[in-house]
Amino acid sequence: MGLEVTRHAKRTDANHAHIRDGLRQQGWQVLDLSAAGCGVPDLLVGLAPGAPWFLEIKDEDKPLSAQKLTKAQEVWHSFAWGVTSKVRSLDEAVEVLTWARNKL
Repeated sequence: MGLEVTRHAKRTDANHAHIRDGLRQQGWQVLDLSAAGCGVPDLLVGLAPGAPWFLEIKDEDKPLSAQKLTKAQEVWHSFAWGVTSKVRSLDEAVEVLTWARNKL
């Protein structure tokens, strides 16, 4: 599945396409939400029917602890903290998604 949300262009992290496309190549259903704005995470991944997981992609050259969320992202995370993760690489994304799918 390769749907894209369209809106005016928004800057994505350099590793965004690599993670998105790598997940798709591995068979994950991925919806790219990066153009949505308003704190919505970059990717929506279907773990199973009715089981979404959101990924906020961050720069892979910086530790996650050093990468602050915007105010809008903080609001999103306060509502959906249980189904949203920050990741910096394809390996981290697969690890998080596999863990999440196994806890279903």
